[in-house]
Amino acid sequence: MTYLGFGLVLLLVFVGSLVYNQKSRIVSSYQKSTPWVVLLLFIIVTLWSSMKIVPTGNVGIIYQFGGIVDQKSEGLQMIPPWNDMKLADVRIQKYTFTDLECFSIETQNITMSLTLNFKVSPTIIQDLYRNIGPRYFEVIIFPQIPQIVKDETVQYKAIDVAPNREALRISIRERLQKDLEKYSIEVVDVLLENITFSSEFENAIELKQIATQKALEEQEIVKQEQYKAEQQITRAQGEAESNRLISESLSPEILQYTMIEKLADDIKIIILPSGQNFILDPNTLLEAK
Repeated sequence: MTYLGFGLVLLLVFVGSLVYNQKSRIVSSYQKSTPWVVLLLFIIVTLWSSMKIVPTGNVGIIYQFGGIVDQKSEGLQMIPPWNDMKLADVRIQKYTFTDLECFSIETQNITMSLTLNFKVSPTIIQDLYRNIGPRYFEVIIFPQIPQIVKDETVQYKAIDVAPNREALRISIRERLQKDLEKYSIEVVDVLLENITFSSEFENAIELKQIATQKALEEQEIVKQEQYKAEQQITRAQGEAESNRLISESLSPEILQYTMIEKLADDIKIIILPSGQNFILDPNTLLEAK
């Protein structure tokens, strides 16, 4: 619109100069050249106003008298000077939703943060701007996030939300992608962070963990006691079996030999009762003592 006003002024000056030169009897060389200088200036302004630069990662949306008529890709573009161009970002954009409130299947309060990465298709972004407008994020994306998070989280028990964070993240991403693909908006990724519960629920979970840990410790003590008892039983059974085998293998001669082996090393004289062999009868030695 600035160009139209400025161009109209130059055009009036050009026409006025021509008319004045034709009606004036005395026309100086300066007056003769004025219309053509104005025309040259008009051409320069037209060319300058027609050149537009679209930065990398953007698309130029072309407006003609308030309506969208075309779009331009990145780089130097030539558009009619009476058209306007507005830039639309088609790079991956990031937005973080903090303190989203939702509920579990048992209506337990849950709070989390969600980070959304998205981008708009550069080929038909003019349709999005034409149907929704440049504030499409506030119009169609921002309102959907809290509701989708609530719908997907309420399918889990509170205690299962953290262990199933990945499954919850995927379900939210797929749901959001399905709702936005008709607008040519691509959901690149969804991240869930800072999942927290009410203080009462967290205290209950902590107490339960303490009780579970204590029960595990007691079970471990019982297992150790059982192991010790089994070891004692096994040892006793082994000793009994060993004694049985030894008892079955003993003979009077072996017993006598073993007894002699047990005698002190400094014994040099052994008094034998009359009628006894050198291999002593244990009962005889016992009686001698």
